[in-house]
Amino acid sequence: MSRKGFTLVELMIVVVIIGILAAIAIPNFNALVGRAREASTKRNMHLLQTGAEDFAAVSGGRYPDNATDTSDDGLTLEQHLPNRLFPENPFTQAMVTIQFDADPSAGNPGEIGFNPATPDSYRIKAQGADGAPINFVLSNGI
Repeated sequence: MSRKGFTLVELMIVVVIIGILAAIAIPNFNALVGRAREASTKRNMHLLQTGAEDFAAVSGGRYPDNATDTSDDGLTLEQHLPNRLFPENPFTQAMVTIQFDADPSAGNPGEIGFNPATPDSYRIKAQGADGAPINFVLSNGI
């Protein structure tokens, strides 16, 4: 009489191997997701920079110094952005929070700071996946 199938030991070995592979893959996947979200935050920073430069182009070189400041054509910084909205925070899927005249708050990934925000200059900074500042700053060159 011949029996076909797997023994309990063979099945346990397969389960252990799958567990080891999962233990390696899941942390790598989570790190990859964090890097992708930081890249999206950098894209959001660039969108904000593009909006600020557009604001300045219609305002004789003057940059917005707060969220309600309007350009010479009557539009706010948000209205100078694509889709006329601040972009989505990749970490929270809500509209990104822009801090004017302040660095982004520690511990709030994806938040962007416009610091300083003055009529003649700006520096755009953001928080990364771990809540620490991203080592990437955009400015008007001053």
